[in-house]
Amino acid sequence: MSGCLNLTKAGEYAISALSRLALEAERQPEKTLSVRGLARAQNIPSAFLAKIVAALARSGLVRSRRGPTGGIRLARAADRITLLSIVEACEGQYMRDLCVFYPGRRCDGPDCEVYCPLRRGEEELRLSLAGMTLAQMADSLKGHPDLRASNALEEKNGDGGNG
Repeated sequence: MSGCLNLTKAGEYAISALSRLALEAERQPEKTLSVRGLARAQNIPSAFLAKIVAALARSGLVRSRRGPTGGIRLARAADRITLLSIVEACEGQYMRDLCVFYPGRRCDGPDCEVYCPLRRGEEELRLSLAGMTLAQMADSLKGHPDLRASNALEEKNGDGGNG
């Protein structure tokens, strides 16, 4: 069994895009970035990122504005956004609903008399994601060898911001 967390593509792309958005916000806090430019900079399909951004906006993690001067930016400081909140915005609540032993039965978590190792591990992972911030991810991104120049995020007027 691998020690890696397997997120959906939506979860991975959301963390990637928001990490880049946080990095850019450090440089220019009020700057709005187009979804298209952010998608290109992080090598994410633009249409898919637009759907992810809609979920992130509904969850209050980003602010989105349409139109020629539109785009997105973080709704709050990167050190106040946890990876758990990003994952849950894209993938739903990160918690087991059903018992692994009896699928028709609701999982009671720590209150269960047979608190299984799987559920315990999931809860540890959940707490770990809740303790990691977007600011930490952005700091890590700074050292990534593939980080493209910030001008990859610059857009020409008339790009449509969200498109």
